[in-house]
Amino acid sequence: MSKRFIPFIVACVLICLIMIVAGVFAFRGAVTAEKFGSSAAWSQPYQTAESMKVIDLTGDGQDELFVQNSSDVTVFSPDGKNKTTLSYSSPKTTLGDVNGDGVEDVVIYYVGTGMSVDVYSKDHVTALAQTLDIGFPARVAVIRFSSGPQIVLGDNAGKLLSLDLKGQPLWNSTLGTEEMRGMDDAKIKGETYLAAATHNGVVRVIDSQGKTVWEKNQESLRRMRAFDLNGDGDSEVITGGEFGAFYIYSAVDGSILFQKSLGQAISEVREVELNGDPSSREILVGGKDGGVWAFSFDGATAHQMWTGSLSDKVTEIAGLDINEDGKEEAVIGDDSGQVAIFTENGTRNNLPSHSSGITRIDIGKLGSERYVIVADGSEVQVNKVNFKSIPGFQYTPLVVGVIVSGVILVIAAILASIPPKPEMEVSFQNKSRESLEAGRRMLKESIADVERLRKSGEMTGDSYLARLKRLRADLAENEAAFKTAGFPIKVETFQCPNCGGTLELGMDKCEYCGQVILS
Repeated sequence: MSKRFIPFIVACVLICLIMIVAGVFAFRGAVTAEKFGSSAAWSQPYQTAESMKVIDLTGDGQDELFVQNSSDVTVFSPDGKNKTTLSYSSPKTTLGDVNGDGVEDVVIYYVGTGMSVDVYSKDHVTALAQTLDIGFPARVAVIRFSSGPQIVLGDNAGKLLSLDLKGQPLWNSTLGTEEMRGMDDAKIKGETYLAAATHNGVVRVIDSQGKTVWEKNQESLRRMRAFDLNGDGDSEVITGGEFGAFYIYSAVDGSILFQKSLGQAISEVREVELNGDPSSREILVGGKDGGVWAFSFDGATAHQMWTGSLSDKVTEIAGLDINEDGKEEAVIGDDSGQVAIFTENGTRNNLPSHSSGITRIDIGKLGSERYVIVADGSEVQVNKVNFKSIPGFQYTPLVVGVIVSGVILVIAAILASIPPKPEMEVSFQNKSRESLEAGRRMLKESIADVERLRKSGEMTGDSYLARLKRLRADLAENEAAFKTAGFPIKVETFQCPNCGGTLELGMDKCEYCGQVILS
């Protein structure tokens, strides 16, 4: 193979590698012009929100911002003014229409006269129940059973207590000895049940009479959610464990539909419609060490879509269709104050960070605009998120790959066009007599060296003949240069080893007997 083709072969290999990488970047969205940003509309001081929701609490068609922490329940108007602040001791809250007027109410489970429950409805507070037979508040939920709505309380020792809408106890149940980590409504054949879980790993589905439908025991739990992921009328119960166990159970019988170990404690689980396809649902899972996983559930099992990460524990996940393409983006916050938006393919865009850990994120319409509301350790901030896109930018990696490939081909062509370095030839023209004599001595010494190497076996026959032929040619050229310059030269002779005839030094064949002479 000609050496001229080597640069082109190397260039082709490099071009193939470059175009493969460019294709991966282009078609997997690693490079994109879809950029998200945000600007603050307003903010208010608020310490460590535990619960937050954009919701209409007055029935006037305008949403307010409801926030709750360990010492109060507060409602902000759409423009950020404080409408209501109610002081409570260690409250836990949920939202639901308790009095049947079509407007969402706030149910508050707190430490008062014993364990108590209040209902905040249209700016009015009603004491629903006091001195209840249950422990320190951990969770509260309004569950709309087929037989009628119930308020279910969960304490920090694994006990459940159900109340009717007038505050009268209906039933109680105990799930282990540790705090409730999840309470949600679960559908079975279109009917509503309660799904509940405790920190010590008990997962139970309960009917409206407080009877157990099924129960599972797994590793210690951090999160439990219930969603009807495939719209078949049956929910799936999703749990995240203290040591990374991620489970999806059937709400019907507790059978395991999917399980995977994620390698770190699971701190949050949410449903986000990433791909815009209503026939499948997407689940976002956040980890204590900042891991983020996206799963798609098709009704039979879950498939991992992508993974990402933040710098600290994932504390909150919410979904928002920012660019109005029918697909939600995942807005995720962590314990270091970072907020990031992840798209369908896992591309991450950072929003402005906060000075303290993110505690809650919600998305909704305040006034005439949709906002992302972020609560951290010291304030509640309402943000307008914007989206920018440059059409065709997705294919920029391919364009760059083509340009780089062209440059490589040009360099290869230049290298191939460089002529080979000519062999060094000895020229005896226009040299002084001293130079010619020195050259003659050098050639004789070289001939003697070659003879010695042949006799010692250090040089093969073919190499010996080629080298000796070249040296004799150089010696003949040296003598011709002597004659051309008019310098006298003493002809040196030797005897033919076969017939003894006298021959000039440099001849390789005897002119008397025809013997080929090698030395």
